[in-house]
Amino acid sequence: MKNILVPTDFTVDSLILLKKAIEREEEKANFILVYGKSLPGSISELVFFSKGRLITALESKSFIEAKGILKNRYFSRINTLRTDIFYGGSQGAFNNFIQGSSIDSAYIPEDSKSLHPALKKGFDLMPYLKRSALDLHEVAYSNQTPVTVEETLAKLLIP
Repeated sequence: MKNILVPTDFTVDSLILLKKAIEREEEKANFILVYGKSLPGSISELVFFSKGRLITALESKSFIEAKGILKNRYFSRINTLRTDIFYGGSQGAFNNFIQGSSIDSAYIPEDSKSLHPALKKGFDLMPYLKRSALDLHEVAYSNQTPVTVEETLAKLLIP
């Protein structure tokens, strides 16, 4: 079964990229939403650091609900849907992340400025993805126009 990476910025609108990835896949697959975030700088922060708590803090209630909508709607195409964080700061670290997660391909927006990871103090994964050996699929997606969560949820429900 394929493992497919989809970058996210934890906005509900970014899940449209996931929806398009799911619709393009013909077989059931494992989807991994990935976000780039630097590790804390101080030793005391590292001692109490938890990836699970970080993901919980980054995911809004509406983001979790929208993920649930997609899981229910595309249950026949989604084997698993999980969220992960890439912490590295180099291409080699990203390649190790890909290999460790057994990722086969990735869906990325045509416009690399569509995702806004800096909103939650993250970093852009696009340079790492474009330099990787992954099979990349570019998808028409733009997050440039501000929309409400309700409008985005409607986009997720419409085929």
